[in-house]
Amino acid sequence: MIDPRTDRVLITGAAGAIGTALRTGLRDQWAHLRLTDIQPVRDLSANEEFVAADIADRPKIESMMQGVRAVVHLTGLIGNYTLEDLFRVNARGLFDVFEAARLAGVERIVFASSNHTFGFYPITEKVSPALPPRPDSLYGVFKVWGETLLREYLDRYGIRSVSLRIGTFQPQPIDQRSLATWLSPGDVAHLVDVSLRHPDPGCMVVNGYSNNTRLKVSKADWATLGYEPKDNAEDHREALRAQGFDVDAPDRDEWEWPEHGGSFVRRPDQPVR
Repeated sequence: MIDPRTDRVLITGAAGAIGTALRTGLRDQWAHLRLTDIQPVRDLSANEEFVAADIADRPKIESMMQGVRAVVHLTGLIGNYTLEDLFRVNARGLFDVFEAARLAGVERIVFASSNHTFGFYPITEKVSPALPPRPDSLYGVFKVWGETLLREYLDRYGIRSVSLRIGTFQPQPIDQRSLATWLSPGDVAHLVDVSLRHPDPGCMVVNGYSNNTRLKVSKADWATLGYEPKDNAEDHREALRAQGFDVDAPDRDEWEWPEHGGSFVRRPDQPVR
């Protein structure tokens, strides 16, 4: 069991949006947070230490794993990228973090996976982590690979993990789709916190969403993990309406996208050479 009073937790991608939310949500309860990113992390608290590093720098990654009991792996490219950069960060970088953690004796990994691991499922089907993955992009494919790698790390090495299939992470819902897919800053911090504290999650995969009225995925293992999200995208419905979004169509089960992956499903992927 990971102890927030004594055990050191490493957070990769700590300068990003989710990393910033985790710092806000975790640093009052976790005594030893080690942060890393290629970008600087500012305004460190007394219980935070920062190590600047590129995820491709394997020796640096191995060095910062010393004395770490658990890793929260957030680093990843999304949006516009070359195939080479996607592989360097989301595939090779992911492997190097997991393998460096294994070699250092890390006992728990919390992995920022994605709802794009099942993006090709129709929105009419409530998706559970028990269903086979249907990634909607190379980005989603590498997230599936990370989940699969963690299964091998449990079976072969006994490393416990939780893979979080994160939905639309934003301070507030940003469009019609996020009425179903939103994950708030407060809820993501709570989700990571319980993923670190759980005595034995095995190799768990959970859907990472807030408690949205229009949720289109299962809540499988939320209760087992101890995840009780507080926020609901529905509370921001009128704000979205004021921005010109059609927030009434979902009342009739009419969504602007036919699959869980939204625009990712129709977006041209990077050419493979």
